[in-house]
Parts: sequence; C-alpha cells; structure tokens
Amino acid sequence: MKFTLLLFLLLPPLLAADALRFSLQQDDGQAHFHYNFSVAGQAQQLNFSIAQTTLSNHFRQFRRFQTNVLQQYLWRDLQMHMAQYPNVRLQRQPDSNALRYQIVSADNTLLPQLQQELSQLTAERSQFYLQQAYYYQLSLPWSGLAIVPDHQRLMQDSLNDLLPVAKALHDKLVNTASRDTVAYISSWLQQLPYQDLSDRQSSSGNTFSPPLRVLQENRGDCDSKTVLLAALIRMLLPDVKLAIVYLPQHAMLAVQLPVSATDEKVTLEGKEYLLIDPTGPALSAPGQISQSYIMYTRSGSFGYRLL
Repeated sequence: MKFTLLLFLLLPPLLAADALRFSLQQDDGQAHFHYNFSVAGQAQQLNFSIAQTTLSNHFRQFRRFQTNVLQQYLWRDLQMHMAQYPNVRLQRQPDSNALRYQIVSADNTLLPQLQQELSQLTAERSQFYLQQAYYYQLSLPWSGLAIVPDHQRLMQDSLNDLLPVAKALHDKLVNTASRDTVAYISSWLQQLPYQDLSDRQSSSGNTFSPPLRVLQENRGDCDSKTVLLAALIRMLLPDVKLAIVYLPQHAMLAVQLPVSATDEKVTLEGKEYLLIDPTGPALSAPGQISQSYIMYTRSGSFGYRLL
C-alpha cells in the first residue's frame, strides 16, 4: 500500500516575502524532500530522496545527556575497583551535580594511592561513557567545563546518510566557486525554521538534532544547523578545513576560505577562518554575523573544535 504524507511549513513573517516552502512525501520506502526557497533574490528548488530505513536508523540512540545516569555508572565502576581492597570502603556524599565520595580506611597511608587510582578511573570511564553516547567534554572560556554533543563525530558519522543531499547540491552547484557554494547552502539552512538553544552548560543536548532529523523535522537550533552545514561542505569541498565555534548560547561554523577586510573571521591555530552562521531566520552572507557575537569573536572569547 502506498502511503503519502504532505507537510508544508512556513517561516515566521520576517521572511514572508521569500518564505521557504517544504514538502515531504513518503512512498515505497523512500522519503522525498522538496524545497522552494530563494538565494540572493532568485527562486530555487532542491529535491532529493532518502530511504526510510536510513531516516529511522540515523542516530536513533542519541538522547539528551543525563548527568545522574553517568554518576550511577561511575559509582558502580569505583565500587568494583575498590573491591580488591577488603579493608577499604567508599562512602558516597550527597551532591546532585557531581559524584563525591569519601575513602574510609584504617590505613591512612593508602589514601593518596587510592585517591589517584579513583581519579584516573573516573576520568577514563567518563570519557568512555561520553564517547558511547556521542557526547564530549568541552572547556569554555566563560563557564569552564561543559558536556555537549560530540559535534565532530556527529558530523563525520553523518556523511554516508547525507549522500543524497550532497549529490542534489553538487548537481545544482557544479562549477560554482567555493565561497558561493558555501553561501548557497548556508542561505538554504537559514530559511529552515529556527529552534532555540537553551543554556549550553545545562542543556546537555536537549535541543540538538542530528543532520537528517533537522531535515525531516524541518527545524534546528544553531548547533544542529552548523553540524549539517559542516557535513555538506565536507562532502562538496573536502579540502576546505572547518571548525565549530562556540559562543555563549550560540554556535557557528568557521571555514578556511579567503577573507576580505570586511569579513568577520577568527584565527585558529595560526590560520584565518571565515565565520558563517547558518542559524537564521535573518539571512546573512558568509563573513557576516550578528553584532551581539562580534564582541566575542574579535576578542577571542570563544571555544572551538576543528572538524
């Protein structure tokens, strides 16, 4: 039996004159994506199809990160490690934000060694559990350590699933200059409805959507759109170096393309990167970002990861 689903979504009135129109049709195991939008005032169409099984399996296990679950796993690991010391026990201390404990031993000379072992085990197992769940511990200038989705791996592991999208864009943008290619893709993503990002340090991936979910739901926050943009650029322009730039409650892409005197940019590890913000709903060209973020990018008050 053929099943067809039509879905049309419009952006807010800000872009009413050039509103993106989106339809999703499903039949015979395929999802057919159709977009009508504009780039630089010119009407555009973009169409591609993705297997339903690919959509269903795309990071299906990705979930909001739960600190209390990580603490439970770590507490179990620490107790198992301490089982080799029969005359020592761990006493857990109440704390909802961190795993705290006290080592109780009749032999105080063991305490420094045990504390070192437990600290090392905690670090190793934390990294293991975060990696399993596609999360990453990031150091941010304004708030210290934060656990965020592992955008680097999420981008890399999305490439195969995004091949139909990349092919459709390649067919449309063949022989187009690199900067114009980036501008085209960014403009399209800016016109997808925006989903707000709560505080980065406490959101723990609440609003992040992997790339195919952004397309399927036709919405995304700044992190989600940035990862999708990065993945598509990686496939279309594989020699162009990329980085994700983290700002307070925001993220954007940095692309190693030539910059002009009027472009907003950052210097990462001695190289200049052009800043691109695919978030929307405002349409902004490569090298143009909101004034509210310039104070951070120009002063170097941001975090980043090379992709």
